[in-house]
Amino acid sequence: VQSDCEDAMDASLALLQGQSRALLAARGSRLDRTANAAAPFLQRKVCHDVETSDASMAQCYPDVMLIGAAKAGSTSIATYMMEHPQVIIQSQDGGSFSVNETHGEVIAGKVIDWEARVFDRHLTPDSDLMEANWATAPKVPVDQVGNYLQLHYSPSYIYFPDTPFHVADLYPNAKAIKYIAILREPVARAVSHWKFHRVKTEHRSFEQSVEQGISQRRALEACYAEALRRESKASVMYVEDLPAATQRKIVNECFWGKPQCHDTTDPSLCHATVDKGVYVDQLRRWFSLFGRDNFFVFSLEEWAQDPMGMYLKLADFAGYSAIGPGGFKDAAEMKEVLSREYNDGDELALEKFVPEPSDEMKEKLREFYEPYDEALFELLGRRLWNTTHS
Repeated sequence: VQSDCEDAMDASLALLQGQSRALLAARGSRLDRTANAAAPFLQRKVCHDVETSDASMAQCYPDVMLIGAAKAGSTSIATYMMEHPQVIIQSQDGGSFSVNETHGEVIAGKVIDWEARVFDRHLTPDSDLMEANWATAPKVPVDQVGNYLQLHYSPSYIYFPDTPFHVADLYPNAKAIKYIAILREPVARAVSHWKFHRVKTEHRSFEQSVEQGISQRRALEACYAEALRRESKASVMYVEDLPAATQRKIVNECFWGKPQCHDTTDPSLCHATVDKGVYVDQLRRWFSLFGRDNFFVFSLEEWAQDPMGMYLKLADFAGYSAIGPGGFKDAAEMKEVLSREYNDGDELALEKFVPEPSDEMKEKLREFYEPYDEALFELLGRRLWNTTHS
């Protein structure tokens, strides 16, 4: 049963979509019947006009969001999506229509500017967030907006606790967006994450990072448990089962309000080596706000076993045809694209000098993650990686 707030949001979305289509249709001869028939995504678009000196342009809200996870292969997935002619991306340099449009910094094949990084900010006014959003959104001629799906990508989004609330509050089409998340076996992800940041800004050893991360997670869960008792929600097992406003209040109280409950070595949480691998509560939060059916979740391990099959499923979920008119010309071209490597951590020259964490610390971390992995597999209805290790 929908609340009055949800009914109002749905009505607002319908109105905005109708206004958007009316706005585009009003542009006259450039949007004739043939052009509309050839615009496969027009019915999904929610846009607004941007008047420029040379042409009438539009900026749109995203159709697809790739929300992470960090160090799980999300950069490669974003790039493979961008290789498709019908996918454009929000970016820090004002949007890109092609993987060949590279205006910013590139590290090991990773185009840094393609990470929009709009909503991974705490205590930022909504007006500033939306100003940042429109600064990343590509400007598209009004008669072409229906020809493209717009991707918004930031690997930090799945973990950053404020992000889904920002999206729900500020994107009128939030419940119509298709959300994609790629995960990775959490010990391997943590090692890769720590090594990547160790050569830059992470000054702790792996052991220190793990010990502090486990302690912070235990403190966070204790605070969440107390908050649930205080809310007198005996039948509610998880904070993410509560109404959105209550969830957000508890997140602010426990996660942000208590420094012992989250990593404080960087304000963007980029050093949260351990907690970023506890995927289950991250996904519960996103599912609770936007609905499970709006998510395509898979693992790097599943991708490695069948990249062609997984990309076909991803494209179908996102709403575009991988192969055929408007897409890759054939399976051979798609296979060639998917064989390209992007953001390979081994290409970061200094990373080879970072010592491999000990087997003992990896095993300790593996034991820590085991119950969270099992809960994740139960939530998704399948096992995403092998948890048996010799």
